[in-house]
Amino acid sequence: MRALELERQIYTAVSPSDHNHSVLAKCEIRKQQGLYNEALAELSRVYAYALSEEQTAEYYTQRALCSYLAEEFDSALTTIEEAAFYVPRSELLILVEALAAGEKGDWVRSRKAAEEYLALYPEESARAAAIEELYRHTPSLRNPMTAYWLSLVPGVGQLYAGEVWSGVVSLVANGLLGGFAVSEMMVGQWLSGWVVGCGLLSNTYFVGQERARILTERRNQRLLREYNDQLRETLLK
Repeated sequence: MRALELERQIYTAVSPSDHNHSVLAKCEIRKQQGLYNEALAELSRVYAYALSEEQTAEYYTQRALCSYLAEEFDSALTTIEEAAFYVPRSELLILVEALAAGEKGDWVRSRKAAEEYLALYPEESARAAAIEELYRHTPSLRNPMTAYWLSLVPGVGQLYAGEVWSGVVSLVANGLLGGFAVSEMMVGQWLSGWVVGCGLLSNTYFVGQERARILTERRNQRLLREYNDQLRETLLK
């Protein structure tokens, strides 16, 4: 009901300043409801030229935070970079930068922001030590396209992705089908060798390449999720 009332105020606002005030208030409601994309949509209605100094700080803070919560990490980081031209770096913006950069695997930027954030709490040496330890053991991410091209040799891409069993299965399946195709052709069974052997082999071979790429992406996502959950928990402790 409050959101509906604010929407009425937005349309009946007598000045751009009043309009912005109502938009920012409605954005806060959508954020509290967990509707982060809708909160961002509300922010797009702001009249930037009419923002007061206080509203400008709120606008960039809300935009960066809602982008992070909506898992639009690139947008969150871009917003923080843009905010640097207009408002001082606030505690919340620094925190969001540390977390969003971590989600992107940009450990250098994330660590720098985390250290800046913890400098605001010099008495919490234990938390600073825990964060320092986390950044000494950042996850080692692997390139999905490297896995794809390594799979030119069946199974190698899956091994690169850390999936030993999948790599062995790929190697054995491609080896058996290749052997079947060659043996059939050697005894003159060209049709079965080509259609059955080579046909199935082409499927398992190219599917294996794509699977290696997907497995590597999943590995990276899992490691990032586990690490960033720890980072967020430690920073917010």
